[in-house]
Amino acid sequence: MIKLYDHPLSGNSYKVKLLLVQAGLSFETILIDVFKGENHKTAFTRINPAAKIPVVDDGGYIIWESNAILIYLAEKYANNYIPLDINLRGTLFKWLLFNKTSLDPYLAKSRAILKFVPKGKQDFKELELLRTDAKKGLKIFNQHLKKRSFIVDNYSIADIAFYPYIKLCHEGEIDLEPFKNILSWIRNVENTDNFFDIY
Repeated sequence: MIKLYDHPLSGNSYKVKLLLVQAGLSFETILIDVFKGENHKTAFTRINPAAKIPVVDDGGYIIWESNAILIYLAEKYANNYIPLDINLRGTLFKWLLFNKTSLDPYLAKSRAILKFVPKGKQDFKELELLRTDAKKGLKIFNQHLKKRSFIVDNYSIADIAFYPYIKLCHEGEIDLEPFKNILSWIRNVENTDNFFDIY
């Protein structure tokens, strides 16, 4: 059985869980309490030396990095979540990389500063810079979604990858109201089969 090393507040872990559930794959969850530093203990760093969740153990094959896990699972078990056409695959891979370079880092860190960093230790100057960069990425993504229901022709792992930290923008006090196409896309994602809320 697939094992998912997970924490319920992790947007990256949610991505993997969402694909597993929507694809109807059996899995067990192993909680790694990152707030207690369990991800830095030797037992976990043997699995992922980068000390990050999520990690998937698929019958002894270990893979980490959330978007890489999505690709792996879709390729092996759920190919209806990844297009066969090479140009559409190229588009999907392009957006998966954009997600990890130009959106998630800014959205996730903005959220972390306000949700997890103790008051008095929050760096509001850094937060403002993060929000500025996040809005640049959101503007590009919003434009791509013009006249599109999903990132590529059909719902795919790209949509799953983008969804959690965009959905949680409010926790970093980033307003999605100016991005109407993104708001429509969120509704489309949430209307897919077997969708479940982050928390």
